Order: sequence, then structure tokens, then C-alpha cells
Amino acid sequence: MRSTLLALTVLVGLPGLARDQAGTPYHPRIAGVPMTCMSAQGAPVAFVPNTSLADVGLWFSGWPGVPAHVEYNPSLLARLPPKVQLFWFGHACAHAVPVENPGEEGADCASIQLLKRQGLVSRAQVGELQSYFLSAPAVVPWGHRPGPERARLLLACYDRGQQPRR
Repeated sequence: MRSTLLALTVLVGLPGLARDQAGTPYHPRIAGVPMTCMSAQGAPVAFVPNTSLADVGLWFSGWPGVPAHVEYNPSLLARLPPKVQLFWFGHACAHAVPVENPGEEGADCASIQLLKRQGLVSRAQVGELQSYFLSAPAVVPWGHRPGPERARLLLACYDRGQQPRR
């Protein structure tokens, strides 16, 4: 019995182990959820860990010899609640694709709509995100509106988006 359990553990892995792995740059695990991001040209966007960043993450549009990508600080990201981590991923990914309204507001809206389409956020959870942004300190604004203004837009974006996948 013990040898069977050991063999299954080796072959299948310990429960939860896959959930905790970082994934790959093109398939990162954010809040334990495997995610992908595709550019407007249909190319996968890399999410590259960078522990020296003073912000959760930054979008780089690319330059000769370096493709567009997102660099993120896994330690800072891990400090955020899981739904906020997923929101951040969607926001960063939105900078790689054309959105209805370019800029930070458009990326916020596209993030909420992405999470809704994938069934990763409910309307009630958007309320939790709003509460987070209302109480979160503004660390590095980078064109983001202050908390209350940013939070107000999230529910409207959710209501405009497509229905979640089933």
C-alpha cells in the first residue's frame, strides 16, 4: 500500500504542487491560475519575473531585438489578494492588445472583461476589487486615477462585458 502511494505521488505529484509552480513566462500562474496573454499580432506575451522592480509590474512595448513583454516582481504580486493579482494580470495583458479606450482606464476595463469572460470574477467580486482600490495606497500612479475614481469604473466595465464562459 505504501509503495503504491509513493509511486502515485512520484508519477502524479503532490496535491497542490502544480498549483504553486510559477509556470513559464508564456503561461504564468497568477494566484494559482494558469494564464496566457496574446498580443494584437497573435503572439504570446512573456511575463518575466524581476525581483528588482519597485512596482508589481511594468509593460514594455519592445525595442529592436527585444519583444514586447511584462516584467513583474513576484514578491510584490504575492502580497496582493488573489482577485487583485488576476486583475493586475489582465491589466498588464491589456497593454499588449488593442482596447476600446487606450491607456490605463482602458486596461482596467479590459482586465475586468477578460476575467469575466474566463469566469474568474463575478459581479460581487468586482465589488471586492472596488473596495480594495478604495483603500489601497497609491504607490506609483503611472497614469492611474486615484482609488475612488478607478474603483467607480470597474463595475460599469463588468456590466458592459461579454457573459462568462460556462
